[in-house]
Amino acid sequence: MTDISSRERRRDRHEIIMEILKNAKDSIKKTHLMFRSRLSFAQLDRYLNALEKAGFITKRSGTWKTTKKGLEVIEFCDLCCRLVKEIP
Repeated sequence: MTDISSRERRRDRHEIIMEILKNAKDSIKKTHLMFRSRLSFAQLDRYLNALEKAGFITKRSGTWKTTKKGLEVIEFCDLCCRLVKEIP
């Protein structure tokens, strides 16, 4: 059995969305968000469009920032992950 590090395995949609929202908490330029989220320009564009349409992220003056609704998503997802980890 091969041990795959977390950096090498494929991330699911949920992980990518959470990473984008967390990286954009304090406002971030698109290029920096692309590198921090480890996505191509095209991939990031698709996610940003979907997240903006859902009201989770907004673009202002050339930077992206997580909205109040997006911060709530982070909070609820983190709570859910903590609860799932408690299951034996």
